[in-house]
Amino acid sequence: MTEHIKTGGGELNFEELAAARRSVRRYSHAVVPEEVMRSALRSAHLAPSSNNLQPWEFHWVRPNSAQREAAVEACLSQPAAATSAELVFFIGRPDLCARRAAALQSHYESEQNEGTAAYYRDQVGPNVAAMESAKRSAWVDKSVALAAAQFMLAIQAAGFDSCPMEGLDPNKVRALLSLPAEATVTMAISVGQGIPEGLYGPRYRFPLDDHLTEH
Repeated sequence: MTEHIKTGGGELNFEELAAARRSVRRYSHAVVPEEVMRSALRSAHLAPSSNNLQPWEFHWVRPNSAQREAAVEACLSQPAAATSAELVFFIGRPDLCARRAAALQSHYESEQNEGTAAYYRDQVGPNVAAMESAKRSAWVDKSVALAAAQFMLAIQAAGFDSCPMEGLDPNKVRALLSLPAEATVTMAISVGQGIPEGLYGPRYRFPLDDHLTEH
């Protein structure tokens, strides 16, 4: 369904790329090359995150995985999952934030960057520890969503389609992926080569002026 989006000069036009991305809910039987997936996951891993804690995990359920059927079921067997070539769960780990803050502190200490090390020791670590559980989970999900968005755009740039799915059973996902109860199942993203029936209508957006206020 999609193509590589290039300008006349051969460089990627980001606005055209963003415009080409659609949530595709049915796919062909075409295989997605492994390197396309790995490249997109590397791009997702480069996404920004609050305090650079990178509070995410990407669980890639491969096409021939013994967990594939259960993964589709955990996504409520919706066509976007059932017909996909690839399926990735984007998971938040609020329970690891304190550990990540400590690791970053150690990293900057080893780099002899005492100012940044002190920031993680004196501010980030204590703030994470003091945060209410629900607030910490919501905070983490924001960062995970940034990684998911970057992943989908990378998939689009490679000429394939995707669909973010929040309609899933988080308890089944946690059980399937052996995740702790604290883990947040931010979304699953299916990947494949979309077919026309996978678009449930033309894109509609409210006018940008409805959303943009200039000061």
